[in-house]
Amino acid sequence: MEMSASKRRVAFVTGSTSGIGLGIAHRLASAGHDVIIHGLCPQDVIDAAIEELRRHDGVRISFVSADFALEDEISNLCADIIKLYPEGIDILVNNAGFVSAHPVESYPVATWHKMMAVHLTAPFLLSKFFVPYMKKKGWGRIVNTSSSMGLVSAPGIAPYSVAKSGLIAFAKGLALEVAEHGITCNAICPGYVETDLVKEHIEAIARQNNVSFEQTRVYIFEK
Repeated sequence: MEMSASKRRVAFVTGSTSGIGLGIAHRLASAGHDVIIHGLCPQDVIDAAIEELRRHDGVRISFVSADFALEDEISNLCADIIKLYPEGIDILVNNAGFVSAHPVESYPVATWHKMMAVHLTAPFLLSKFFVPYMKKKGWGRIVNTSSSMGLVSAPGIAPYSVAKSGLIAFAKGLALEVAEHGITCNAICPGYVETDLVKEHIEAIARQNNVSFEQTRVYIFEK
């Protein structure tokens, strides 16, 4: 995601009011990019994230909101971004996600659909919308935040692994489609990072196995 000293890019990072997404937003802002952040969270969390990012000098920080389980909200979000930046964005980081741990036999069907919508359909729709703008510029970067669980899996998170492995496959195919237009598409596969989302996941596993949070945390991070 390098840029020349004279060229400012516009980056949109989904799921970026906390955790990995906020870290990515900080890195982009520190490199001199304007950053649009996104999330579904209380206003005080949004305000804190914006305040943090505005400490980077000379960059514009914006916020947009959408529930990625709802296609209409994604369409509205894209329209909001074009109002902010009529020429579209240069960098798209598909980072939004969530974890829900249940055995397949008791996995809620509604949660399955939401898992696929947030992790797969939303990145597809955002890429579909913004790639034409990148093509006009002859430059673009798309990064999909997958997971080490997209390469392997574990009991209780089979649907999560399905979604994250699908995101890797999507990145591979899209990369081949856009390469000749100066656009790259990649997937990154981080392991466990102790974010609030992961802590919620650890709590769920601990409850299912009737063990303490700390025992589960040590098992996950030190196994």
